[in-house]
Amino acid sequence: MERKLKSAKRTVKDGSDPSEEGKTSKPGMASDGGKGKKPQQTREKIRAKLSEIDQKWVTRLDDDTASICSELEKAGIEFLISDSERIIRETDSSEPPKIISHLLFSAAPALIAKPKTHEEVKLCVQICREHDRPLVIRGAASSAFGGALPPDNGVVIDMSELAGIVSIDREKLEATVLGGTRWSDLSLELKKYGLALKTTPSSIFSTVAGWFSTGGCGINSYKFGDIAKNVTRLRVVLPDGTDRYLTPQDQLFELMRGSEGQLGAITEMTISVREMPKHSRSILLQVSNDAVAFRLISHLTGQDIPISHIMFFDQGRITELNELTPIPGKPLHESPAILLHLEADDIAGLRFEPPVEFGAIEMPPFMANLLWNDRYFPMRGRSKGPGMLGAEVVLPISAVPTYLARARSIGSMFGIRLASEAHIISKSEALVMSFYPTDQRRNLMYTMHAILSLLLTRAATDCRGRPYAVGIWNQPFVRFVIPKDKMASLKKVNKQLDPNDLFNPGKFLSKRAKLTGAFGAFLKEQLSLFAMSALLAMASFAGSITRRLFSKKEPEEMSDLELSALACARCGSCINVCPAFLLTGRETVTARGKLLIYRKLREGKSLMPDEARSVFLCMRCRACEEVCQTRLPLISAYDELEDLMEERYGRPRKLIEEFVAEVEASPEYERMLYEGTISPDAGLKEADTDAV
Repeated sequence: MERKLKSAKRTVKDGSDPSEEGKTSKPGMASDGGKGKKPQQTREKIRAKLSEIDQKWVTRLDDDTASICSELEKAGIEFLISDSERIIRETDSSEPPKIISHLLFSAAPALIAKPKTHEEVKLCVQICREHDRPLVIRGAASSAFGGALPPDNGVVIDMSELAGIVSIDREKLEATVLGGTRWSDLSLELKKYGLALKTTPSSIFSTVAGWFSTGGCGINSYKFGDIAKNVTRLRVVLPDGTDRYLTPQDQLFELMRGSEGQLGAITEMTISVREMPKHSRSILLQVSNDAVAFRLISHLTGQDIPISHIMFFDQGRITELNELTPIPGKPLHESPAILLHLEADDIAGLRFEPPVEFGAIEMPPFMANLLWNDRYFPMRGRSKGPGMLGAEVVLPISAVPTYLARARSIGSMFGIRLASEAHIISKSEALVMSFYPTDQRRNLMYTMHAILSLLLTRAATDCRGRPYAVGIWNQPFVRFVIPKDKMASLKKVNKQLDPNDLFNPGKFLSKRAKLTGAFGAFLKEQLSLFAMSALLAMASFAGSITRRLFSKKEPEEMSDLELSALACARCGSCINVCPAFLLTGRETVTARGKLLIYRKLREGKSLMPDEARSVFLCMRCRACEEVCQTRLPLISAYDELEDLMEERYGRPRKLIEEFVAEVEASPEYERMLYEGTISPDAGLKEADTDAV
């Protein structure tokens, strides 16, 4: 599925452009020579109407928050203050047990600022400093480690509209993009010029700045290295309100990588790209066990083979893939598998014969292609839970079989079947993701399963591994992630730039601990590591209790709405393909936003009637279903949600009619139809055909 990137002003250095004139406009605008008046007017008209509704919330603000809003408004920076938009930003893709979330994350952010330029981000930071107000930078919020969770009564700086291409330099093979640009959008745009990204995250819909801040290992890292090796320049706004350009020669550049947004906001990034590979081939090999698989992987890494990426699937993951595939029967053997992706300038360079001494069986090419095309959707099995938990760890390649055996042993004690896959990110290390189904409706069981996630990470550290990222939940393991000398440098720079601890507080550099009380004490490094070691020793006993308490209950039947709300991975893939979001800038109109609102309603929260209107702003274009990580029945879920909202608040038919008309008048929407991003029958909402 391809679509036109809604981008900032773009230039191509050599003067040639496969599109009309080599320039596009700001997000939501058309490629019309930079004018874009109609879509710009369309967007502003709809947003003005929604802002009028938001004014009702101003009277509920405290004086200081109202003052911040006044300064943002004076500067022309859009902000959101409705309860619905604020509660959506209470979380990222993680979902802690209620006993923890109620203790730690009961307060929503005070407001959401939505800057569209570097200067606006800088001004947002300066305003927060003047008011001594904590803030967090939020991109796609696709990480499950808690790194984007907002500070209590703080400001969320939402980077979703600081997105687009600044320039493409063919000679240098570089692309400069704004920090909120999604990797998926950048990849599709580069494709038009015969170019490709070198490496991408497995969460392809995450933002470029977010992945750099988290660590940046993923697809094709085996060949090209992590993201830091493929970035030539950053533009950042620092916590002290100043800005800088950084290159790999600057110490702060390396400190920014993996700092999880605590040292500043990345507003622009120059990324090294490559010519589109001329030929490629995916190869799927199945072997008898994990040990053989990783001996084969180690053998292959020492050969002269044009491998760009290697993935591993354990037997549990293969079983899951057999259950999820649309192909009848079981197309894969119930044994571990290795997926190789080769790239070469000529077809002859793709020749490959599996070494016979490992007993590997080469599977049909269509299965290899199916798994390669699904590389960006590791959480397909979530709907079976309907929830999913897991652990993401980095291990020496030689230690992966030992870790997997131990992880499966711990999981089996809890009556859980793990499904693990690994990305080989270098000749010496693998990023291992182990997932397991759960049900967040069963609070005690879900809490036990969440503890299992920590135990798996602890088991990885015993195998010379480390968590992939820290965030909040992996703070006990921070010394395994960040070397002592780098941590000292991080703390020194953080103290200089952010003495009041305002920038993304509550994380591993922060003095403003969000984790307090008994749970906060548990996450203190020494105590928690000791406690988890004790829990590992008692895992058999704890697991037997968990199995006895929870294994016999039959799964409950759920409506499409309830299933979607529970099984949503919160990855954010639906957001930037949503015409309603592009027009309104409100996350409440997206799949993730609507499903989170429904979850909050089920928990007893209420909405103002005017606030409920945004749920109805939907074109039924199915773009969200096309990119959904877990293939959820979103359209039927929307129908259920709208019926529920109509019963409570009424149906805003006039607003729906105006919204549909404005969207369909937009050249951007017309282009999305042409490119196949959205369904040709978009807008034909059965319940509202009289309003279309």
